Amino acid sequence: MLFKIAWRNIWRNRTRSVVVIASVAVGLFAGMFMMAFFQGAINQEIQSTVETQLSHIQFHNPAFIADKDVNFTIGDGPAIIGRLKKDAGVKAVSGRLVTTGMISSSSTAAGVEIHGVVAEDEKAVSTISKDIIEGSYFTGKKNEIVIGEKLAIKLGVKLHNKIVLTFQSKTGDLTAGSFRIAGIFRSRNSAFDQTTVFTGFDDLAALLGTGNGIHEIAVMLKDGQKTDAFDRTLKKEYPNLLVQTWTELSPQMALLTGIMDQMMYIIIGIILLALMFGIINTMLMAVLERQREFGMLMAIGMNKPRVFFMILLESVMLTCAGIPRRDLVHHYHRWFAFKARDRSFGILAGIVAIRFQQYYLPGPAKVYVPAGIINDGLYRCFIGHIPRNKSTKI
Repeated sequence: MLFKIAWRNIWRNRTRSVVVIASVAVGLFAGMFMMAFFQGAINQEIQSTVETQLSHIQFHNPAFIADKDVNFTIGDGPAIIGRLKKDAGVKAVSGRLVTTGMISSSSTAAGVEIHGVVAEDEKAVSTISKDIIEGSYFTGKKNEIVIGEKLAIKLGVKLHNKIVLTFQSKTGDLTAGSFRIAGIFRSRNSAFDQTTVFTGFDDLAALLGTGNGIHEIAVMLKDGQKTDAFDRTLKKEYPNLLVQTWTELSPQMALLTGIMDQMMYIIIGIILLALMFGIINTMLMAVLERQREFGMLMAIGMNKPRVFFMILLESVMLTCAGIPRRDLVHHYHRWFAFKARDRSFGILAGIVAIRFQQYYLPGPAKVYVPAGIINDGLYRCFIGHIPRNKSTKI
């Protein structure tokens, strides 16, 4: 009976009820939007860094990391690469030569990190080949180099110009080689573009004198969520090598994730707090307008606990009515975001599309949906607490 009475009471003043329902829908949508936006931003930044620079897991000789001495290669590197390529959980593997040196043009010079790569393997591990804005990602000719757009501007060079790389060989002597620019790339990390260049593995190996030696093995997994478990297995299998995940290679990225999570919850808390006061104010007005009604109900036998529970039911029903509206708005916004991205309706819509795309991935959804249901339930009970207490004191 109380459910029936509470439901009828809600719709006695349709305008007020619609305002409360709309407030709940908009407020919860805003909270979910901010969660999606921040989580999407974090995921996108991590994905970009992993696919461009780090990969999920890297192998090194433990002594190599200190100062990147070219003498410290990975023992039996080609065999390790062959074994990893056969693993069902591995998407791609690339062996690299890595050294530091100077790149110089006719006008200036700059310090860079030089990566000698096998083009076909590297394409599967890194997205640099997709970031080419001029030329191509190696054509198969001897002594080709791919550099970032920022670096090309700094050196004052263009596509097909020649540059000179100078670095220390395996014997400790300075060696230099002339390379022709085959392609220019532009990634999301301008600092990376300005300090990293790519050459052919065999071309760099010939100048370094390392033969078949490999300094770095980059591994991309089919499921990035399993990186830690796969890392533990590899560390047991290769105890003499330094095996690191992207979080170990770039601790600042892991720190960024933690900071963004804290910021996200603070902003959502502010949004829900503002929504809470608005709904409490509306419910209090509804209670104060019904003094005579409550008096009449008590006079015919309804006790205070039942009045208390009736107001609680009204609060819960109002907020529950707002949740489907929030979901409709949420799904419509998601649909519009994808359409906007596909049809290029604008920069803002495109950004929103990317954020929602990240949020609606199955992994994050499994985490946030149960948490959202619990928070909604607690939120409704808290909102209705003050009005229902007020009703029992009238």
